[in-house]
Amino acid sequence: MLAALLAGAGACSRNWNRFRIVDVRAGGERRSFVEDFSEGYFNINDAGTLDLVLRRQESNAGPDDQVTQVVHVHGVWRSIPGRTVAESSQLNGTVVYAIQIGRTGATYEGAGSLFFDLADDGNEAEGSIDRSILRPARRLPGTADIFQHVELSGRFRAVRDPRQTIRLMNEIERRFGGQESAVSGDTGR
Repeated sequence: MLAALLAGAGACSRNWNRFRIVDVRAGGERRSFVEDFSEGYFNINDAGTLDLVLRRQESNAGPDDQVTQVVHVHGVWRSIPGRTVAESSQLNGTVVYAIQIGRTGATYEGAGSLFFDLADDGNEAEGSIDRSILRPARRLPGTADIFQHVELSGRFRAVRDPRQTIRLMNEIERRFGGQESAVSGDTGR
């Protein structure tokens, strides 16, 4: 059933907010999915710390079949080709991938390589997330394994919206419980 829910993401969207999600199973078996996220928001503070959230929601029949996926990337430092270290093997962001199917769900968390450019007015960001290796972290009661380990990568385009960014970050915390580090309410430009 999960494969059918996740496989429905074949619509063309100019490859923005399109991510490849690879489930790496014990013994090396790999299952790959491509997902298009319809919403993309970010906030960046004066120190250049970026929070990016992407969300996809779909419902096949009713509330028990609703699938919500959220990717939250927290950029620890900004890589600028030609000025700083800039290669896809760097780890400069933490990544949380949360998936909820009806009343079940889990998060997969780890780190990855984040590259992005801001529009001249600072209100749009484009970039990529590469080599994110995520492990199971938090799980709702009664949830069987959705994935074992996740490799996540893709391209994004997001609009600057501190309110939506924080709302979606808090939604992950509300649904799955808090992480050891608190979600910042910093909405500064």
